[in-house]
Amino acid sequence: MKKFLLSVLVIALLPLTMGAQLLNAEKATGVLQRYSTLKGVESHMMKAPLNMELEANQKIMGHYDTDEVMTGGYLGLTNFPGVIPTAIEITPDELVPFQGGKIVAFRVGLAQSTPVTRVFAAPSTEQGIGEFTEWTCNVNAEGWNVIPVDPPYEINLDDKTGLLIGFDYTQTSSNYPVSAVAAGTISPTYMYLNYNGQTSWYNLGLEQYGNLSLQCIVESDNFPQYVLVMGQMLGNKYFKAGEDLPVRFTVKNGGVNTFKVDSLQFDILIDEEKVGEMTNGVEIGTSFVELQESVSTAGLESGAHKLSVVPVAMNGEEITDGKVLEREFIIYANSFPRQKHLVEQLTSTYCTYCPLGNSMLSILTQQRNDIIWVGIHGELNGGKDPYMTNQGDTIMAYLTGGEISYPSAAFDRSTGWEDDVNIVSSIGYYEQYHQQIAGELGMFFDDIAETTPTFATIEGTAGYPERLTSDTAVVVIKGELTPDFNVMMGDDARLTVYITEDSLVARQLNQGRWIAGYVHNGVFRQALGTVFGVPLKITGNTYENVFKFVVDDAWNPNKLHAVAFIGRPLFNSMTGEFTDMYVDNAEIFDFQIAMGIEEVTADDATPVDYYDMMGRRHDSLQPGINIVKMSDGTAKKVLMK
Repeated sequence: MKKFLLSVLVIALLPLTMGAQLLNAEKATGVLQRYSTLKGVESHMMKAPLNMELEANQKIMGHYDTDEVMTGGYLGLTNFPGVIPTAIEITPDELVPFQGGKIVAFRVGLAQSTPVTRVFAAPSTEQGIGEFTEWTCNVNAEGWNVIPVDPPYEINLDDKTGLLIGFDYTQTSSNYPVSAVAAGTISPTYMYLNYNGQTSWYNLGLEQYGNLSLQCIVESDNFPQYVLVMGQMLGNKYFKAGEDLPVRFTVKNGGVNTFKVDSLQFDILIDEEKVGEMTNGVEIGTSFVELQESVSTAGLESGAHKLSVVPVAMNGEEITDGKVLEREFIIYANSFPRQKHLVEQLTSTYCTYCPLGNSMLSILTQQRNDIIWVGIHGELNGGKDPYMTNQGDTIMAYLTGGEISYPSAAFDRSTGWEDDVNIVSSIGYYEQYHQQIAGELGMFFDDIAETTPTFATIEGTAGYPERLTSDTAVVVIKGELTPDFNVMMGDDARLTVYITEDSLVARQLNQGRWIAGYVHNGVFRQALGTVFGVPLKITGNTYENVFKFVVDDAWNPNKLHAVAFIGRPLFNSMTGEFTDMYVDNAEIFDFQIAMGIEEVTADDATPVDYYDMMGRRHDSLQPGINIVKMSDGTAKKVLMK
């Protein structure tokens, strides 16, 4: 599923959500790629480009080499006040043009004024981080700060060693000094923090906003003229059979010269077979440039395929060991319009910030008519939420990997809302940002609908049919499937049905105070079948599943709904994998109390026994809906007017 980046606007999470604030934070083991993503980042943004002048023998080293920096306040890890070491890793491939040179200065971009007291560099490998070289400094200006270092750092590392570069900045509980720019090849930002008594490097999760504003000025008399740096592949994941496939990727020159038009040659491969070739139609300097071509998908079968771009020549010379860019794409036969999007909210009546999450989701549902909002309730700090269930606890555990945090939510069980790993995201935003966040979520759902096809329709009914006892209900879910449904969704795709109830009234903790008559809507009551879903009962290109269940006496049948959705099974997040649980389509159905009832008067027929909808026996028909057992052994619903 396409990663959707939040537009970088004013976004502020509450300083703390309830429960586990940092999800799945693990102690680092020296391998940067394994550092965990921290939550609770707050952000503001304005862009302030600067002009930078270098000497002829100097180049910028970093994940981006333009002059962009954020000012006016952007990011701050406000839960961790104090001096925070912050760093990026320059990979061995990125170091190639700088080998033999020396770092003569650091450039630290700040979004707000804050003291920067140290810069540092250290070699890094898969085995760990080497000895630190550090220089003290005293700068604090908003925007770029140039920090000369003496003695310079000489870059003489082997081809398997990267370089950790960073700085110490002062974080308070209310400042936002960290700058990130969506330029270059987006790479992780790391911070050295004490979390739960364990001090280690953690991935800040800044990739959703861009690269940390940190660069080095490297000086050398022997910079290579040409070094082809392959960036990243771009584009959507799904393409309809027969459509042309866009081939989009970024490149730059890691040397000091400029690639002329048609000086680079690339082969385009699908599933390891060459299907096209291209050259650069523009000049390419030291900043990343996007190149684009297209190839035919004619003859490709439904399912996953691999697109590769292979550099084969540079300035007329053959490339034999260049970096190959690859990405997966999926071909499908056809699709259906998406009906609804699913929001699974994690909440508790004992969660003091959950009403803020409710407020934001209420705005979202007012703005759009294609949102199904299910509130799954759970315990918090020993408080017994009246709407918690064992099934709800299981769902929350699998959606979060066991580290449940309130208020939070899953959106179509898709990655990408806050990052491309976690399915559940915090929704404890300050009230002044609710309108904006609801708009951002709307854009997120629009992106899903635009880039991710739907392979099944959902139709259904829910309620009390004839000839069933008063407390038994039936939900029938059926629809159409595309011919390649199993290829697209897998033969382990699941249909999940939730029963929810509206207009439940219970006290709710709200920012430290209890609200006595708080109304809860869309409350999860029961999953039919299992919380993991059930296989679709398929006949040809259609399916139909029937569920029977007993309606609890405490539930109001007039306020019940059946929520049905088709997607990948709820099974793998407990292992730490959150990338394959997305919802393909969803729909909600009102519960029909009078489903198939027969209207009669009190003198109609000769019944044996009379029951109301709660299963209580009466001596005669009562006003409303009755279950009447007849003398021939049958039963029917009777509406007494």
